Amino acid sequence: MRDSIRFIRNGRMVELRDIAPTALLLDYLREIEGATGTKEGCGEGDCGACTVALGRVRDGKMTYEPVNSCIQLLGQVDGCEVVAVEDLADRDGELHPVQSAMHDTHASQCGFCTPGFVMSLFTLYHAEK
Repeated sequence: MRDSIRFIRNGRMVELRDIAPTALLLDYLREIEGATGTKEGCGEGDCGACTVALGRVRDGKMTYEPVNSCIQLLGQVDGCEVVAVEDLADRDGELHPVQSAMHDTHASQCGFCTPGFVMSLFTLYHAEK
């Protein structure tokens, strides 16, 4: 039995120990990593402002699904890749195609929940066609 959880962030393995069973992915991203693009809106999984993508290998292929990080227990991401909105643009600042499409079509409103929309679209973009 392991006494830690492991997941991938930005191409590196993260290993955390002594995590409270009620620790949330949203709190880890915002408070530990400083990834504040992921927002808490409702805190109940209804609004989607906190949406991130979880990557898992299924049938030999990486698949992504959107999850509400405000209700996703940190322990549930063990063995996954966690992708937040800050991770989409490349190191040179080139936007992911989903971000470019949102920008080019003025598809944002106030912007608070836009990262959640972007992450949901990211999972759709990477879905099997």
